[in-house]
Amino acid sequence: MTMQPQPNASRPIFRLAFYAVAIGLALVHVFITFRGINSAAGMEQAQIAREIARGHGLQTKIVRPYALARFNASLKEVVPGQMPEITTSPLQPLLWAPIFKALERHFPFEPTKNGGIYLMDRAIACMGVTYFLLTLLWTHGAARRLFDDSVAAVAVAALILCEPLWKLSVSGSPIALMLSLFALTMRVYAAAQIRIQEGLSATLQMIAIGVLASLMLLTHWMAVWMVVGLVLAVAQGFPGHRRGALWVAGLPLLTLMVWCLWIAQQSGDVLGGAKTLFQAHLLTQEPNILQREFSIVTQPVFVDDLLRKAAWNLTNQLTELYAYLGHSVPALAFFIALMHRFRRPEVIRTLQGLGLMFLSTAVGMGFLGLPEKSQDDNALYIVLVPAMAIGGCAMLAVLWARLQISAGFFWQRFGFAVIALAISAIPMMATLPGDLKVGLTMRNRIYPHWPPYVPSQVPVLAGLIEPNEIIFTDAPWFLSWYADIPCAWMPVKRADFATMQDQFKKQKIMVAGFVVTPISAKLNYLQEAFTGPYSEWPDLIFRGPLLAFDKDFQPYPEFPYKMAMPLMATSIGAKENLSYQMTFYSDRVRNPKEKAPTQ
Repeated sequence: MTMQPQPNASRPIFRLAFYAVAIGLALVHVFITFRGINSAAGMEQAQIAREIARGHGLQTKIVRPYALARFNASLKEVVPGQMPEITTSPLQPLLWAPIFKALERHFPFEPTKNGGIYLMDRAIACMGVTYFLLTLLWTHGAARRLFDDSVAAVAVAALILCEPLWKLSVSGSPIALMLSLFALTMRVYAAAQIRIQEGLSATLQMIAIGVLASLMLLTHWMAVWMVVGLVLAVAQGFPGHRRGALWVAGLPLLTLMVWCLWIAQQSGDVLGGAKTLFQAHLLTQEPNILQREFSIVTQPVFVDDLLRKAAWNLTNQLTELYAYLGHSVPALAFFIALMHRFRRPEVIRTLQGLGLMFLSTAVGMGFLGLPEKSQDDNALYIVLVPAMAIGGCAMLAVLWARLQISAGFFWQRFGFAVIALAISAIPMMATLPGDLKVGLTMRNRIYPHWPPYVPSQVPVLAGLIEPNEIIFTDAPWFLSWYADIPCAWMPVKRADFATMQDQFKKQKIMVAGFVVTPISAKLNYLQEAFTGPYSEWPDLIFRGPLLAFDKDFQPYPEFPYKMAMPLMATSIGAKENLSYQMTFYSDRVRNPKEKAPTQ
């Protein structure tokens, strides 16, 4: 099988068929099997986009203890529920905001009238699948330039049949946008390699790569590792043209400086709340725990623990690499392609550059850690899958051709594709038929991502609290997005709650209570409830579930929020007693108001 490009061998009718299937699957995932977005980062960025659409600027309804401590340290007074956003990357909310503005009348979430799927969630999913369709287009273009139409078709087919990529595209995660940006980056990178090989200038391509790298940095803080790999790939992969690396490194650096200066103006620190993410690289604690600390004191770094943590994380991630790569066989075959010497030098350099990007990304993931594994909002391995699938498909084609299979023309030429695509499609075949059946039967009443999220149960909170009240919770992104109310993340230390409460009282903002979801009750072993991230809140974690056993886990005597209101309950045992799985703890009996307060 030739690896030379064949621009005249393209068959538009086959390409149209591929994209028709892709568009069909996009419609299925948005309008039939969609259960709402399930990315915590996506929900948080969605409520920021809604604030931008309302004309409030880049601000958030979420109060992170660390971010509040950062504002306090810089002597900047902020109003809870109207705080400048100094933690989340801004690009995706800025892209969503114009769409949200056009749909502003649909901001109120009324599940009793419109079903359990929030219309704005579906709008986010539409944008996500649009990103993915663009990813397919740009991946096909890069594959055609580097190899031929056959490899391009197989690579795109592998992506179309990759169910984790479809799930990602409708999750709301910023990684979905990263996927599209990186696919375009590799398309431009491949074009630059070909121009250099032909003796032409690639300055414009280098500038474009630098701009795309800047956009990736504004999409996700962890993209800094990917950009480092991209700079190394340009410096190594363009012999005699290494000055192009200055564009690729300079433009993202300039963008990062501007963004950090804005954060510094708001918070007094160039990294703001995102500083915890980078501190987590050097500590054994997760970023979420650091963000719940009502303190900006930097903890000491122990090199032995750091190296042990990185080695352990990398070991676990490489063990589950197939899942991190979306169960894509062509993407996994990319590592074999790195050891093959293809005929065209530009192909070899492109694959080597992609290998450097993977290595750099793996280093970042190793130091940070991915507690939610492939579902983690920081797991960037899947961003590399489309580009890796190109090299992997070419390598599988070469290996298949060397087997010299004695069969019909189709099997001789595309047998490798049938096998690779069939294995890669197993997750889709296992889940999509069942999801289709449920989606077609229940439609807008389809069950949500429970546990831990049931969006239809939280809008009632907006009618239970006053405009000057705030709720503490273990899932502030969830409540702030679906209930459209100010929320504070429960601090690690119980004593810090009293300090934060006193600060809120000075601003005439009262604490309405606590909402506890299955997030804080997610345990591997029971003792983790007393040693884990919510170890100082066992009364709130245990009380709701234990009510099903006629046992009331009494809260601390001085704790005023003792009135339990179930937001989500399940019946247990022969008596069908209710176990409160998601609970609102308040200081008094609250009755819903006729009209929710204006946000």
